[in-house]
Amino acid sequence: MELFEYILLMLAAVSLSNLVNRFIPSLSVPIIQIALGMALTWLPLHFELELNPELFLLLFIAPLLFNDGRLADKVALWKLKKPILLLALGLVFLTVGVLGYFLHWLLPVLPLAAAFALAAALAPTDAIAVGALEQKVKIPHQTMQILEGESLINDASGLVSFQFAVAAMVTGAFSFKTASLSFISISLGGVVLGLVLTFIKYGIVRWLRRLGMENVTLHMLIEILTPFAIFMAAEELGVNGILAVVSAGIAHSFGYKQMNPEVAKLNIVSKSTWSVIIFVLNGLVFLLLGTQLPEIIQTVWNNPDIGNVQVILYTLLLTAAVLGLRLIWMLVMDIPEGEEPRGPWKLEFKKALILTLSGVRGTITLASTMSLPFFLDDGSYFPARDLIIFLAAGVILWTLLASNFLLPLLLGSDHEAEHSAEEAQARIEILRSVVAGLNEQATDQSRLALNHLTGIYNTRIRMLKKNEEAEEMERKLGVKALKWQREYTMLALKQHEVNPYTAYRYLNRLNRQLFIYTRDPQYKNDLIPFKSWEEITGVIQQVRLSAQERREESNRLQSGIFAYVLEKLRELQNTGEMEPEVISALILRYERGRMRLTRPESISATKREFEESLHELSRAGIQLERDHIQLMFEAGRISRASMKEMKRDILFMEHDLREEMGY
Repeated sequence: MELFEYILLMLAAVSLSNLVNRFIPSLSVPIIQIALGMALTWLPLHFELELNPELFLLLFIAPLLFNDGRLADKVALWKLKKPILLLALGLVFLTVGVLGYFLHWLLPVLPLAAAFALAAALAPTDAIAVGALEQKVKIPHQTMQILEGESLINDASGLVSFQFAVAAMVTGAFSFKTASLSFISISLGGVVLGLVLTFIKYGIVRWLRRLGMENVTLHMLIEILTPFAIFMAAEELGVNGILAVVSAGIAHSFGYKQMNPEVAKLNIVSKSTWSVIIFVLNGLVFLLLGTQLPEIIQTVWNNPDIGNVQVILYTLLLTAAVLGLRLIWMLVMDIPEGEEPRGPWKLEFKKALILTLSGVRGTITLASTMSLPFFLDDGSYFPARDLIIFLAAGVILWTLLASNFLLPLLLGSDHEAEHSAEEAQARIEILRSVVAGLNEQATDQSRLALNHLTGIYNTRIRMLKKNEEAEEMERKLGVKALKWQREYTMLALKQHEVNPYTAYRYLNRLNRQLFIYTRDPQYKNDLIPFKSWEEITGVIQQVRLSAQERREESNRLQSGIFAYVLEKLRELQNTGEMEPEVISALILRYERGRMRLTRPESISATKREFEESLHELSRAGIQLERDHIQLMFEAGRISRASMKEMKRDILFMEHDLREEMGY
C-alpha cells in the first residue's frame, strides 16, 4: 500500500511540474522536477524507495531509446550522416578518453575505470531537453535534425562505453584489444538481434491479423512490451541491449505503411500512448534524482576528502570541459555546415557555439549514473558512487541553465512572449487560409455547412487572440446587427409588408436591447412607438389575429430580417473593416436562426444535405490545414515542435471524422 501511494505521489509530482512550468517558464521542466523530488523527501512519509540499478536501466533506458528510434527522421539521418556520425561516435569516444583521464587527474579518489564510466555517462546529449528548449527559442531546422540524430546514436555509443567502463570497474580487469573486439561483436549482435526480433514481432502481428484479431488494445500492448522484451533477450544472449532496442525502434518506424482503418487507428493511439509514457518516464527520472539528492549531497558534504565549495567548482570545471571539447570538435571537424563550404570565421564560430550549447545533458546521463551497481565483484562498495551521481547532476543542471539563458542571446530571439505571439499569428494565418480555401469550394447547397465549419475555425482563431479585443469587436458588431434589424422592421412597417402589431412588438424588444447596450436616449423614447390614436386603434384591430396567423406573421418578419442582416454582414465582410472570424461567427448565428424557421417537412432533407456537405468540407479543411502547416514550417514561421503538435491534432480530428462517418 505504501509503495502504491508513493507511485501515485510521484505521478502527481510529474503532472505538477508541467503546471509549475506554465507559471514559471524561465525554469526548465527537469529543474522543476528535481526540486519537486527533493521536496518529496521532506514529507512525513514512511516509505523509502530502494533503486535496483539493473531494473532502472531496463525500465527507463529501453523504452526511451526505442521511442527515439521509432521517431527518428530516417531521411535526415542519411542526409546529415557525416556531421551526425562525427558527433555521435567521434565526439563521444573523444569525450570518454579525454574527460576520463581529466577526471582521474582532477579527482584521484575516482579510480580510472570509474572516471571513464562518469565520462561515458556525460558524453550523450539529451534530445528531450533540447526539444523542450525549442519551444522557447527558434533553433534552426538543420541544427535540430543534427541534434536529434546525434542524440539517437550517441545514446547508444555512450551507454555502451559506460557499460564497458562499469564492467572494468566491477571486475577489475580491462584489456583494450579484448574490449575493442568485444565492443564490435556485441554491438553488431545487438543491432542484428533487434532487427531479427522486430521481424519476428511483425510476423506474429500479421498472423494475429489473419485470425481477425484487430483489437487496437492488444496490438498496442504488444508494441509497449516490445522494447522490454528485446532488451531482456539481448542481455540474456550477451549482446548489447541498448543497440538492440535502438535498431528495433528504427525498424519499427517502417511499420505503418498499410493505410487501412485499423492500422490508422493504431497509429493514432500509438502516438498518444507513447507521448504519455515518455513524458512520465522522463519526469520520473528527474524526480527520482531529486529524491536521492539530499542523501547524496549529505554524503558528499560529509566527505572529509573533498570540500563543499570544491565539489561545486568541480561540477563547473566538468561542464566547461564537456562543452569546451564539444566546441573544439565543432570547429575542427566543420560540423555546423556539414558538406557546404565554410563561411566567415565569426559566423562559423557562432554556429559552432549554438550546436555546443544545444548539447544539453539529461535523462540518459541520469539514468546511466543511477544504474551504477552498489557493490563490486569482491563485495566492496562501488567507489565514490554518490560523488559520481552528484557530479553528473551538477553538469546536467549547468548545461540546462547555459542553454536556457545563453542560447536565446546567440539566436537573437526576443522574449518568450514575443516568440509565442509570432507563432500564434502564424497559426491564425493558417486557419484563415483554410477558411478562405473552403469558401472557394463552397456551393449554394453547402453554404450552411460552410458557415458551421467556419464557425468552428473562427472559435479556434479567437482562442489564439486577445480576448478583450475580440469581445469588444463582437459587441460592436452585435449592436450594428440590432440596428440593421430595426432598420428593416421600420422599412417593412412603412411599406405595409408586415402588420403593425407584429412590427411594434418586435421594435419594442429591439429598442430595449439597443438602449441596454448603447444607453442612447433615442431608443428609450421609442419604447412606446405609437405616435397617434389612429396607430393605437390600428394595432388593437390586429390583435384579433389568431395565434397561428400571428406566428406566421412573426416568422415572415424574422425571415426577412435574417436575410437583410446576412446581406449586410456579407457586404461588411468584403470591406475588411472588421476581422473576418468575428463577422463569420455572427453570420453563423443568423444562418442558424433562419434554419429554425424552415418548414417542418423540409427539415429532415436539409439536415441530411447539411451533414453530407459538412463531412465533405471537413475533409477538405483538414487537407488544407495540413498543407498550410507544412508551408508555414518551410517558411520558418513555426517551429518543428509546433508543426508536430499541429499535425498530431489534425490526426485526432481526422480520426474523429472517420469514426463519425462510420469507416
